[in-house]
Amino acid sequence: MLFDDKKLQLESINDLVQCPVHTVEPYSLMLAPVYVLMKLNQKFVSVKAPLDFFTDDELQRLKTHEVFYLPKFVKSSVRFQTAGRLIRKMLTLKQAQLSAAPQEISKESFSVLSELWGKQVHIEPFFMSIFAEEFCTPLNPEKMLWAREHAVVKHDHGLLLSGTLVFIALHLGWFDFEELDQYRISIYERTVQGEDWSAPTSALEFIVKDLNDILNAHPAITLEVLTEVSCEWSNKLSSRLKFLKTKNTNISYDSVTIFGKEGFAA
Repeated sequence: MLFDDKKLQLESINDLVQCPVHTVEPYSLMLAPVYVLMKLNQKFVSVKAPLDFFTDDELQRLKTHEVFYLPKFVKSSVRFQTAGRLIRKMLTLKQAQLSAAPQEISKESFSVLSELWGKQVHIEPFFMSIFAEEFCTPLNPEKMLWAREHAVVKHDHGLLLSGTLVFIALHLGWFDFEELDQYRISIYERTVQGEDWSAPTSALEFIVKDLNDILNAHPAITLEVLTEVSCEWSNKLSSRLKFLKTKNTNISYDSVTIFGKEGFAA
C-alpha cells in the first residue's frame, strides 16, 4: 500500500505506540506503518507499510531492536480487529446452536458493525480489510509472499477487495462463516492472479464487480456512493445506513480515515 513515509523525530517517541518485536506474528497484516529506532544515529526508519507483513526471517533480523514503533493512528484500527474477533465468535457459536434464528444473528452482528461506520457513516476499504483479517482464517503465507514479491499492487488490491466483500456481506445477511472465509481466499487469490472482475458470471461476482468499481473510483463507501450503484445489494445496505444516519447519536466515534494529518495514505 502506498503511504506517506513521515519522517518521525526522536522527540515524538512518547506519542508513538510501542509493540515488542517478539509479539508480532509472521504474515500478520500491519495496521499502520512500522518503524524501528536506529540507536546509533537516533533516527526512526520505516520497515513496513500498512497491510504488509513480516516473514520469520525478517522478524529474526529485527529482533535486536526489541521494539517496533507505530503512529497512534493504529489505535483506530484496533476496534475493527476486536469487532472481527467478536463476530467470528458470534457466528461460530450461533451456528453450533441450531435453534439460533437468522434475525437474532442479524440483530446482534449489526449492533457490533454499526459502531464501525462512525458518526459520519462512511468506511474505507483499509479498515474493512483489517476487520476481515481478524474475522477470517489466515491467508496462505506462500501465496502472500509470492504476491508481495511479484504482484504487490494486486496483492494490496486483493486484500482490500476481499476484505470489503466479507464486511459488506455480513450486512447483507450472509452468516455462514466457512463460506465467507472461502470467498475471501478466492477473491484475494484470483485478484492477485490478474482477475479484473469485469465479466461476472454469478451473483457473487456481480457484487464483487460493483465493489471493485467502487474501490477504483472512491476512497470510501458512503450512502452517496451506494446511490450511484443502485442495485439490489446496494439498496439493501443503503437502507441500513440510512437507519444509522438517523440514529448516529448512539455511535461513540467519528468515522476514521487513513487520509489527512493523522493518517498515513500518500
